[in-house]
Amino acid sequence: MQKYTFKSHFATDFEYISPKNNNMVLLYLHGFCSDAWGRKPEAAKEECLKSGLGFVRFDYAGHGSDKENFEKTDFEIWKNQVFEIIEDVIPDSFIVAGSSMGGWLALLAALKYQERCKGLIGLAPAPNFIKRFSALIGEDQKRDLKEKGRIIVANNDFSYTITERFVETALASCLSEDEPWRINCPVHIIQGMQDASVPWREALKIAEKITSEKTEVKLLKASNHRLNDDEAIYELKSSIANLVNI
Repeated sequence: MQKYTFKSHFATDFEYISPKNNNMVLLYLHGFCSDAWGRKPEAAKEECLKSGLGFVRFDYAGHGSDKENFEKTDFEIWKNQVFEIIEDVIPDSFIVAGSSMGGWLALLAALKYQERCKGLIGLAPAPNFIKRFSALIGEDQKRDLKEKGRIIVANNDFSYTITERFVETALASCLSEDEPWRINCPVHIIQGMQDASVPWREALKIAEKITSEKTEVKLLKASNHRLNDDEAIYELKSSIANLVNI
């Protein structure tokens, strides 16, 4: 597997496939405490190869191939990695697809690179989820976070390690709750209604915040946060094909 060494000096697994039919590239951004090599990114890659779209994916610092460094990393580092790939690897226009926290990063990328971003796919996107998390944890967990620098939290879908530096940097990158999110490219949001990490109604709130008139929400009644069931994979591929042809 190819490695990419970032300006932050973290090196992670990385894959880049040049576009064939045009200069468009799909950037896949994985979720928190996940990696870039599961069923969803594989399905995205397959659709990109079919359409001649370029494709790029990588593990964030402290994730997947670099998971031993997790507690040395934070949201600011991951955000800067995304921006670095867009600026130094992707030659021209791109579509960004992000899962969970990757959906948050995708929104930040679309806002920063409005002229270059031609489409966004949010897979159970979780912008600002750190605020919801902070409101739910108990006083004992807050004390452990302060004293130990980390806690572990779980729900029906996943178990997560949360560090104090992640909380601080994520809070600093939260999107505005008072102003619209000026993203004017086509947006597809795919959301499972059995999601235990992101309540499905959050997808509707995100759609309301985005200014693009070409915003679609696909609610999948039987899917959970992973969105790796057959129906969710079909909708992901369908969204990629749709955005390529706009």
